Amino acid sequence: MALGNTSGFHAWFRGISAFTVLAAFALVIIGGIVRVTGSGLGCPDWPGCDGGIFPPWETKALIEYSHRITASFVVGPLILFLFISAWVRYRRELWVLIPTTLAFVLVIAQAALGGATVLTELPGATVMAHLAVGEALVACLVVLAVVAYRGPLQLEKPDWATGKTGKFPTLAVIAGVAVFLLLLSGSYVTISGSTGACFEWPLCQGEIFPDHRLQLIHMIHRYIAGIVGLFVLYSLHLGFRGKTQPSEIRVFSMISVALIVAQVIAGAWAVQSDFSQEARALHLALATGVWIAVSGLVVLIFSKPGIRWSGISRG
Repeated sequence: MALGNTSGFHAWFRGISAFTVLAAFALVIIGGIVRVTGSGLGCPDWPGCDGGIFPPWETKALIEYSHRITASFVVGPLILFLFISAWVRYRRELWVLIPTTLAFVLVIAQAALGGATVLTELPGATVMAHLAVGEALVACLVVLAVVAYRGPLQLEKPDWATGKTGKFPTLAVIAGVAVFLLLLSGSYVTISGSTGACFEWPLCQGEIFPDHRLQLIHMIHRYIAGIVGLFVLYSLHLGFRGKTQPSEIRVFSMISVALIVAQVIAGAWAVQSDFSQEARALHLALATGVWIAVSGLVVLIFSKPGIRWSGISRG
């Protein structure tokens, strides 16, 4: 069954998979707000809040509790529903079954890490692991959504990747890995306490390589961001050069480039605004937006609308 034909695949599954990506994105944004407002211990216990089921009427407790509610009553149930649906109706389709199963495992791991983060009072390694698992979860959901709308993946060079775009598929995959590592680099800046160490941009108090440890950590992140950003921009510009690639590849490439440029601007604004909560939250949200766009682009590159599914299990 060709997935490119919208009548050939269950519309409800496509719709829920896409909505789950948006819900997971919203969860990451709320998690970013928790971080920039210092609300990670707004509820000092888990799974309750301040000894009760409901949080006290206090800003940090409400922010932290909203993150838990979104995870427990929106994202978690949606992923559970997709997981059950995949095993009941689509268990013969590996490109549906594998990402839903991984997403289910990751959401359980994410919940466990979230609880451990609170109970151990936000140790740096646990916070970074929490972010890494969360972003991996988002990527699994992106794979599922793209496959549900477009078709199963075929891990070989696409037919359209010729001439100027011949290197694009490989470079896009590397760019995706680089963006993920950049996300972790940014997380380390936060947990190390070096976010506000440099209050100038692009230099740090006029220095390229400052002596102070926290300033150096901050600047290393900027250098990593610069190197990764240039590489990703070079890779993605191949996605809309030439005329052989499908239109959706061009569109996603341009969206990704626009988000990267916006992310750089947001990073500069964060510094110029003395690291205001609004600027930092926008910076974190755009980072995940870039991750979703690049992940979706990579999956689109290797998806094959013309390939027929092996069959849909209805038992």
